[in-house]
Amino acid sequence: MAGRRFIQLDCMTLLLLLAETVGHIGENNPEKYLLLGRIGYYLIYILDPVDYLFFMIYINCWINKSYKKAQRDAFLWIYRAFVILNFVGVTIDQIFGLKWFYYFDGLEYKRGALFLVRGALLLFFCVLISVYTIIYRKGIFRGYRFAIFSLPTIATLGACLQIFVVNMTTTYAAISIGLLILFIYLQSKNLDVDYLTGALNRRGLDIRLEEAVKEASAGGKTFSAIMLDLDRFKTINDTYGHSEGDEALKAVAEVLMKAFHENSFIGRFGGDEFCVISYIGDKKQLNEKIELVDDELDLYNYKSGKPYNIELSMGYMIYDNESRMSAKDFQMAIDELMYEQKKKHHLNDRRR
Repeated sequence: MAGRRFIQLDCMTLLLLLAETVGHIGENNPEKYLLLGRIGYYLIYILDPVDYLFFMIYINCWINKSYKKAQRDAFLWIYRAFVILNFVGVTIDQIFGLKWFYYFDGLEYKRGALFLVRGALLLFFCVLISVYTIIYRKGIFRGYRFAIFSLPTIATLGACLQIFVVNMTTTYAAISIGLLILFIYLQSKNLDVDYLTGALNRRGLDIRLEEAVKEASAGGKTFSAIMLDLDRFKTINDTYGHSEGDEALKAVAEVLMKAFHENSFIGRFGGDEFCVISYIGDKKQLNEKIELVDDELDLYNYKSGKPYNIELSMGYMIYDNESRMSAKDFQMAIDELMYEQKKKHHLNDRRR
């Protein structure tokens, strides 16, 4: 979904760049190409709010679907309303020659009486995207926050220059630069990300665990890790199909991302196993987090309406800085704890 939305955003930005180029050709050669100038500027004025709407839709792809959904939908409807009102206003302005936003005085392009008002609104909605990203940052996987936030920030800078400095055409160039930075960043990140759940993959987890162990062994802050296994996953696949199994895996990732916001790395270790690396060094706090995961799972099972419940077996441990345990040994230790709980769950299943 995020890939498709990124392409849509790219295409809209390229269309605006093309319209801007056509508009400038007409503006600079009005004797021959005045019609091109009119077409180019009309497209720019009706479509640039659409680019901001596509920004919002794309950012939403990176936010946990269940994270304050009603509030996020309200934001989207505000942007949709702005797109519609802008289209109606610009079209009426050009049909009736009201000179609200822009007009051609003979062969010369000029800004209208409401140009700066509209520009300020555009800037407001551009800044609002940055604010939106900050508000819902906890719903975005931590490794992607900086890249997602950089896109509207660069776009806002470009919009400021274009609106308030005459003859500066920087808005779409800034957006293009932001998209390029985002693409390069995400491409490098995707090497460490599980395509199905959006969590880290095994490679990403191994790197983070090695880094955490080295830091702790060198006298830095300690950490803890949790191994989790989805109980009866094979039954879900066999009974309801592999697509339903995929949904169960994504649900587990969403629950973990909701429970562990800051100072944590969440990943899919492989198959139906997940791992959380968190800089929690207090046993009581770690137990509270485990209880929170259980509570979030219960809430998900209650709301999902699925014919099955998602249950997890968990093993967890705080890393002992004095032990000098390797990353592999530490991982095996919590893996063993997780399998002990899984055996108890299987025993309870047989008893039932």
